[in-house]
Amino acid sequence: MKTKNLFISGLIGLFASCSSQNCKIEGTVENAKDGDTLYLARMSDGNFTPTDTIILHQGKFTLQEKCDSTIIASFFFYDQESNEVYSNIFFMEKGNIQLNIGPEGRVSGTENNDIYQEITDSIYALHERMSNIYARQAPSDTAEYSPDEKTEQELVALEQQSNRFVTESVKKYIDKPVGYFLFLSCYNMFTPQEVLELSQKVSSHYKNSNALKYIEEDAERSNMTSNGQSFIDITIPSMDGGELKLSDIIRDNKLTLVDCWASWCGPCRAETPILAEVYNQYKDKGFQVLGVATWDQPKDTKKAIEDLKITWPQILNAQNTPSELYGFNGIPHIILFGPDGTIVARDLRGDALKAKVKEMMQ
Repeated sequence: MKTKNLFISGLIGLFASCSSQNCKIEGTVENAKDGDTLYLARMSDGNFTPTDTIILHQGKFTLQEKCDSTIIASFFFYDQESNEVYSNIFFMEKGNIQLNIGPEGRVSGTENNDIYQEITDSIYALHERMSNIYARQAPSDTAEYSPDEKTEQELVALEQQSNRFVTESVKKYIDKPVGYFLFLSCYNMFTPQEVLELSQKVSSHYKNSNALKYIEEDAERSNMTSNGQSFIDITIPSMDGGELKLSDIIRDNKLTLVDCWASWCGPCRAETPILAEVYNQYKDKGFQVLGVATWDQPKDTKKAIEDLKITWPQILNAQNTPSELYGFNGIPHIILFGPDGTIVARDLRGDALKAKVKEMMQ
């Protein structure tokens, strides 16, 4: 790892002006003291690897780099006063880049950095609205709070709006480094087919990256369990301490809904009334719901089952098994199976889920 002492940043700038370097980065670091260290990491195959350390003077720095292509990078700074680590993603590319590193970091100055900041601002604005709604409803005298159904639905709607904005941004900028970075960060928001289509549109600079290959392989696994494909069996501990097989439930019912969820997942909890509605409507007509606790602790799952008044069977402590077998990266993830184990539909929620169950149970 290289160390750069930027105590005399103006002198460095003078030398750099005579070189072939064409990327100039000027930044400020909040709460930094003389002699504090700033770390620069560059992304390779989806992971950030530290490459440089910078000694700060008066909370400012200037860095000159030669950039033949855009490098996705991040600065990391440990704030001793707040005991927080601040990280700021940016795109090292030709031009003059300005950075502010701190709790609300900002970057500007070149095409990819300006696009990234605009997207980040929009997402933060939506999340701020969510935080304000939560703060208005949550009592001040308790650390634990479960929002009422109306508030939770409002929070879910804002989360969905945020997700739509992110996916639209990925599609719009997929051929740029900023779009590629967003794609790596949220490819699970797309269907497997969309992932494979988008992966063909990334810049040629990233075509052979291991990160992109992993995403494509994951999407192909998902396609193997897409609509019309046969189920893959799962055997996991059940609520009563025994074992429960997915196949045992599927073969006994006309239609089986498998809900992969977790106690900490807000959208999962918000979907529970929908599941309860279809379960109570069709449970005596050959319809069954099976909850599969994914990425959760059994004690937390059991508490959520009690709090949410869930009455259908549950598989506990499934952890990564369902997501690895069925190729999904986000929850809730709902799968509908026919009596022969054929996957009828995946990832339906709300009114679309109710309509599909009604169609299949007629």
